[in-house]
Amino acid sequence: MVSNPTYATYRNPSYGPTFGNGWDLHVADNANSNTNSYSDFGQHNVYSVPRGVQDQYTILAGTRNFTPDEVEVFYLG
Repeated sequence: MVSNPTYATYRNPSYGPTFGNGWDLHVADNANSNTNSYSDFGQHNVYSVPRGVQDQYTILAGTRNFTPDEVEVFYLG
């Protein structure tokens, strides 16, 4: 859930999709060939971690850093 919409996305042409002011979710360039993508939810007051989640780093991929097979980004406006 987004708790601060102003910083929901981070835009920079040098980076892959990045969400949150402090990069709560970052997909690195050439993400399918490295482990530079990571999740860091709940640390920067933009995206909140769902109740009951014990580890905000592993919520999406099982580890903090990950190598995605595919990335889909949707905009709901």
